[in-house]
Amino acid sequence: MEITEVQEKELRSYIPSVTIDEDYNLLTLNDSARRMFGDVVGKKCYKVLYAFNEPCYHMGIKCPVYDKITDVDIISVSYENYIRGYGSAPTQGIYWENVINITSIQVLRLSMIDPLSGLYNRRFAESFLEKNFSLWKRYGQPFGLMFIDIDNFKEINDKQGHLTGDRVIRKISSYLKVMLRSSDVACRYGGDEFLIILPNTALEGCERVALRVFSYVECLEFSFPLSVSIGLTHPLEQDERYEDVIERADIAMYKAKKSGRGKIGVAASKERVYLIDGGKKDEQCKNTS
Repeated sequence: MEITEVQEKELRSYIPSVTIDEDYNLLTLNDSARRMFGDVVGKKCYKVLYAFNEPCYHMGIKCPVYDKITDVDIISVSYENYIRGYGSAPTQGIYWENVINITSIQVLRLSMIDPLSGLYNRRFAESFLEKNFSLWKRYGQPFGLMFIDIDNFKEINDKQGHLTGDRVIRKISSYLKVMLRSSDVACRYGGDEFLIILPNTALEGCERVALRVFSYVECLEFSFPLSVSIGLTHPLEQDERYEDVIERADIAMYKAKKSGRGKIGVAASKERVYLIDGGKKDEQCKNTS
């Protein structure tokens, strides 16, 4: 898959990149890193990025300068998303700074972007979710999770053709790109499934986002009815792994699907899953493009 100059420019700007000399001095920052940290050229990287008074490896944190690591670590993409969602990073080094000497932007893109939808792929989203789950466990920082499934997608493919099915996926994906915040991560989780991670968002906020997604899909103009089933949840104290959160959102989605079109399932706890009516087509469909 070819990558355009515009896409390459966007990726290079999006990934917070810094160069550091062997004495831990910051030499250069790209636009993304400069927006985060300001004009900090010449300052010690460990002071700027972690508020430490000594190099990170003294604190038991893996240090790319000390270890002389010069390859690409795409964790920093989710680091920037975290900064956008929460405003600042914890000082214990869950997210760290290195993206040094990027040599293959196409390999970087292919490692985290789904080619059909243009959204993040499952691997990247699960990595991002795992980090948010760790931050919630350690610092209590909230996040919401949304599981979206296109209703009757197999029937759409069988009756309308796979090209039409691809159009449906791309149309929904394009909307998710523009309606979500820059700190949110949306991915194509499976064939007709999407996963959305909403950092720093309570369950009520997730419900508002889900209603907007549902209304948009209902208003799309195809020669056949189109709808989605949506499951929402947030992390719970008894959750041991991030997969527990995904499983609960999946269960809420299937409860919404079994109840018929027009519902959103919300798993407030393991025992409590309630349904929200997604509503019907109305005047707002006239403004849907």
